[in-house]
Amino acid sequence: MDYLDKLIQLAQIQGEINIRCLFQGDWQIQHSEVYETQGLFHLIEQGSCWLSIGNQRFELEAGDLFFLPQHQQHALGTQDAELSAVKTEKAGHFTVHQIGQSSPDFKMFCGRFYYQKEALLISALPDYLHIRLKDTPIFPLIELFLQEANHANMGSKSVIDALSNILFIYILRYVAEQGELNQGILFALNNKRLNQALMAILQTPESAWRVEELAALSNMSRANFCRVFQQQLGLPPAKFLTKIRLQQAAYLLKSTQKSVLEIALAVGYQTEAHFSKAFKSAYQRSPSQYRK
Repeated sequence: MDYLDKLIQLAQIQGEINIRCLFQGDWQIQHSEVYETQGLFHLIEQGSCWLSIGNQRFELEAGDLFFLPQHQQHALGTQDAELSAVKTEKAGHFTVHQIGQSSPDFKMFCGRFYYQKEALLISALPDYLHIRLKDTPIFPLIELFLQEANHANMGSKSVIDALSNILFIYILRYVAEQGELNQGILFALNNKRLNQALMAILQTPESAWRVEELAALSNMSRANFCRVFQQQLGLPPAKFLTKIRLQQAAYLLKSTQKSVLEIALAVGYQTEAHFSKAFKSAYQRSPSQYRK
């Protein structure tokens, strides 16, 4: 398993595309919710609009994807339009939002990526990503999605949700290739000095890693390793190790029937009590409650 597969597993990413917008004329909608455990994305199928975050404005066109990993408050609409009344109905696999009475001149799909609170993978991403898909390897995936969305084929819902998960991976690849990152786990893994130490923690978080051992893997002194680690990831090595252990434990609680003690030992804790205390501090619930 490579590091991206491992980080996606730890974040427990699940995607869905569940909203279709069919708008006509001038319009404006607002997203005022802020969520800690989900990101929102907009995929423009036809037409164009403006998206505003605070005092920033972005023009979106057909074939564009706009992803907000932390689901910040934002608004979409045509130039200087008033807030619109939206008619909502269920149609097939989608909740359809409609504005206007005649044929739509703007079409958009909206979806979400659900993930675990404080997932290191998500916190490594920028506040927003605006990707023009037409000239990227992602575009054939979008064409396949549109084909499924516009035809009620057997198993389309499963295909659409699976495609959204694949879309997330392509987004991460694109971000890494385009140099959009300047801090966090994905950025640090591209640092030749830190890569080996980070991979060792990701692959065997249960090991009793000492900072001196990790520094040796990076061919740095202890002091220099801690300084570079803090600069690149925004947290010290010991705290990073704890986060990886607890995220691995959260994944095992959801995906296996192992006992809490077995999971505690599997991620590097010597006692169930010590593990449960650390887990509750991070997730605001006991391991058993989290599993339920």
